[in-house]
Amino acid sequence: MFTDRSHDTVSFDSQLSSAKSELSVNVQTTEISYKQNPVQTVETRSVETQTIIDEKKKPEVDYLKLAQFLNKVTPSIIKALDESYGTSAFEDYDPETNGDLFTNTELLQKINSTNETDFQIKVTDMCWSIEGGTLAVSYGYLYHETWCDHLSKIELYTQTKNSDFTDSPNRTLETDSCVTSLAYHPTKPLILAVGLFNGDVLVWNLRDNALPTPTIVSTHGDSVSQVYWKERTVNDVTVLVSSGVDGYIFVHKIATVTSIKRFKIAKEYNPIESSRPRSAGGTRERAIESGLCITSFDFPFQDPVLFIVGTLCGGLYKCSLDRNASIEGDETLMDPVISEYEKHEGSITCIKCSPTRNLFVSTATNKEMRIYDFEKHTCLRSIFFENTIIGLTWMIGNRDVLATYGAGSNVKLYNVTNGRPVTNVKFDNSRRENTSCLRVNPQIDLLAISDTKGNIEIWKIPRQLY
Repeated sequence: MFTDRSHDTVSFDSQLSSAKSELSVNVQTTEISYKQNPVQTVETRSVETQTIIDEKKKPEVDYLKLAQFLNKVTPSIIKALDESYGTSAFEDYDPETNGDLFTNTELLQKINSTNETDFQIKVTDMCWSIEGGTLAVSYGYLYHETWCDHLSKIELYTQTKNSDFTDSPNRTLETDSCVTSLAYHPTKPLILAVGLFNGDVLVWNLRDNALPTPTIVSTHGDSVSQVYWKERTVNDVTVLVSSGVDGYIFVHKIATVTSIKRFKIAKEYNPIESSRPRSAGGTRERAIESGLCITSFDFPFQDPVLFIVGTLCGGLYKCSLDRNASIEGDETLMDPVISEYEKHEGSITCIKCSPTRNLFVSTATNKEMRIYDFEKHTCLRSIFFENTIIGLTWMIGNRDVLATYGAGSNVKLYNVTNGRPVTNVKFDNSRRENTSCLRVNPQIDLLAISDTKGNIEIWKIPRQLY
């Protein structure tokens, strides 16, 4: 069952290893943060005060000097109150200053002043009376093939008690020619100056309720381009200035119904006009002719005798009413030019001097608007448009902003200090034709816009433009 056997020995290698596994671990101690609370010792003091009651003394009044002062200032105050009578400038004034002062523009009223069949008649000019309650609107034909013999008119629209304007005019003034320019007197609200296409300069006194007869102040040799009332200075009186396509500027003193000064720009020359070549023997042959037509002019606020003149061939001239440079020995005809600015490439359409700054703005038919410093001959800034700009008007609220209008229905506002457009105020109307005129009311927050179809729009404008 059991047997003895012997076997060979079996060996195997040892699996024991002397190498030990190692692991490296970094330990970071958290930084300890400290906080320190300052402690301030409060020191108190007790101070005793005593109120001393002063006895009020009765003021001594010199009633004689007071009476003299009142007698001195009363006429001026009464005159100012009479001139501002009837204004509604403060009707919607809100003294609350914490609210939002900005209000959007609003189209208050639209007046169709022409018949549907009068497709050839447009609004040529508008002006507000000095107290702001009357809007004068003039008319003329779009085209003139020959000399103008059209019967035209001036319509006066008066503001009602409800602050709107009647759809029909309260008064109509008839003219024997198309009206080109209007201007109300700056201090007398019933005096209206009118320039006609046939060259006549008329002045109406509307004080008479019956049909008044205008006074013919002077007659230009061609169409009147502008009439302008130059306000009186300390040693001067209010005068009426008119310019014409004939190249002359007349200064009228209404008290005597005569032209007290006559000017023309003798050096003006249009290089593309072949029918009037330059004189080879001097300036005498050209001096007997009137200068090329004057399209626009304006007076700056800082100097009562200087003014800027623009012409048909793009010339811009600084002129003076006191310059006594007679032309060819004619003591009644003067050349007012004292210096010349950088010339436009197109005909000048409008010139406006800033009412607060030493600047003026000009526009031309090459669709360009320029901003000039009055003392520098080159323009400070130039802005180009898609359409031709025919007119400029300074806005109320911010006298550095002016409105531009012309071909097309858009009215755009620009700040002359930086040349940037003012985009938060708009006067859009899809039914408006080409804008022919835009005038801001000097007393009320209203603006009138007219187009070439005889439509008139009355807009409410914000007191603050931005």
